[in-house]
Amino acid sequence: MNRLLILAVTLGLAAPGVARAQAVSDPGADARLHFGPLGVTPRVALRNIGFDTNIFNASGTPERDFTTTLATGADSWVRLGRSYFSGKTSVDWVYFQKNASQRSVNLSQEGRVDIDLLRLVPRAGGGFLNSRQRPNDEFDLRIQQRQLVMFGGVAVPIGVKAAIDVEHRQQDFDYAVGKFGDALVATALNRESRTTTVAGHLELSPLTTLTVRADRRLDRFEFTPARNSDSYRVMPGLEFQPSAVVSGSAFVGFRKFRTLSPETPDFSGVVAAVKLKFVALDVFRIVGEVTRDVEYSLDLEESFFVSTAAGVEVTQAVGLYWDVVGRVRRHGLAYRPTIGHDGRVDRAWQTGVGLGRRLGEQMRVGLDVDYVQRDSVLASRAFDGFRVGGSVSYGY
Repeated sequence: MNRLLILAVTLGLAAPGVARAQAVSDPGADARLHFGPLGVTPRVALRNIGFDTNIFNASGTPERDFTTTLATGADSWVRLGRSYFSGKTSVDWVYFQKNASQRSVNLSQEGRVDIDLLRLVPRAGGGFLNSRQRPNDEFDLRIQQRQLVMFGGVAVPIGVKAAIDVEHRQQDFDYAVGKFGDALVATALNRESRTTTVAGHLELSPLTTLTVRADRRLDRFEFTPARNSDSYRVMPGLEFQPSAVVSGSAFVGFRKFRTLSPETPDFSGVVAAVKLKFVALDVFRIVGEVTRDVEYSLDLEESFFVSTAAGVEVTQAVGLYWDVVGRVRRHGLAYRPTIGHDGRVDRAWQTGVGLGRRLGEQMRVGLDVDYVQRDSVLASRAFDGFRVGGSVSYGY
């Protein structure tokens, strides 16, 4: 990987003067508020104002409760000479009326600095998450977790339409912190992940970029070293600017997931990360998402599962201020057991409808009804329930 970094820097320095790196655009230029060099875009939303008929995803007698979430945050940018500082702050207050033990305050903070040196743009940053929410669809209970991340990288241009990007990222996962940490979850999932990524970018048009990413990831577990793994992934795809009719990104590739324990099978197969949005005349919007990748399991006898999810949400404007929303999502969890145990496939569904009204350009009031269901050969993992709630949002 050091050779790749040296090659990228050498190519950047060897590029002709007219092919120098495009100046980093001022990311805070479109911020809603400006205080000298500081740009800030605030966000606030009151979500899920209503009832969840199965707050614990229980397979037996479900428990119902009134709940709401106050989500606040801000994106911030500062430009000082050739340096660009950016940050993203989010604070969520989650309230349950009867089950006070489920109330929580969830905080995340990200920070990053980019330095425009014309022929190359180095960057560094980090962040943390302290949350008590479900990390993914496998979790039934809300588990307190802490994540810490640090990263550094450099972007090097090749001509005016191509670039190479190299980044190294380290992320720590801890599920035993705080009053609501869980020792059993920590035993299964506490780990350190180190990922090195090399990406090539080619601008096909002002709105479309072809990107090929290759990464190497090492996962090392704190309490269960038998779960340690090395993996390699290649993901070619397209990225579309927000102003395009179809925006977002679509990556489909291959991952080789090699476990370091002879009792745990490896995985080689297709992975995907697709999220695209189509907007027609500001009155019709459709957002589609497809993901497929490997995730670690809570169950020590089933080391990991292949997660495959697909969903679509359609929004249709009705008149000048109203909109109606329909959504459906399917998620499959194909478990890969250790040798001597049987695997299984759990399937989760979510369907819902919503109605909303715009109050100006940035504020929206809405009401949503969703039905969620998970099917499993294990009776203790199957559940269903309704989630009914209103929302008031600004800036989201």
